[in-house]
Amino acid sequence: MMPAGGPADYILDMTLRTEIAPLLHSRLGYGHVRGCAPGKAGQMETREANGFAWQVDCFDLERDFYPYPSAHFKAIVCVEVLETLTHDPMYMMDEIHRILRPGCHLVFRTRRGTSSQIRALLENCGLEITLLETEEDCTYAVGRKIGPLRERYPEWLYPGRG
Repeated sequence: MMPAGGPADYILDMTLRTEIAPLLHSRLGYGHVRGCAPGKAGQMETREANGFAWQVDCFDLERDFYPYPSAHFKAIVCVEVLETLTHDPMYMMDEIHRILRPGCHLVFRTRRGTSSQIRALLENCGLEITLLETEEDCTYAVGRKIGPLRERYPEWLYPGRG
């Protein structure tokens, strides 16, 4: 489900789970693991687990510019973040699209929305679905970036906005 990386590859961990970041490095081979978390823009913290240290950038996931270059990450892991967003979830998806390299992958898991809605969300963000599974109340998806963002305000996320 998770694409392997190499010593020069960057991966962004948006899961907020301390146990995942060291595995992205040790098991999947990513040379550069970065994390992000909700918080005041510009703050950064160092986290450590299992002998591995990584930087976590804090910012508002729905309002702030993500502090990474465009087309920077080979993979982004976004697990159960959509559920926490209340203002503008497509802002996060737009920023993910911007910082993900073409041809590279977003690994996504959520309890919000049906599998068809998650498919539409990722496809709307210029991602080709390579995996889509539903288990109990979770939808798991992997998308590969193949094109531009299509629609800024999908009806199912922004009812009545159009």
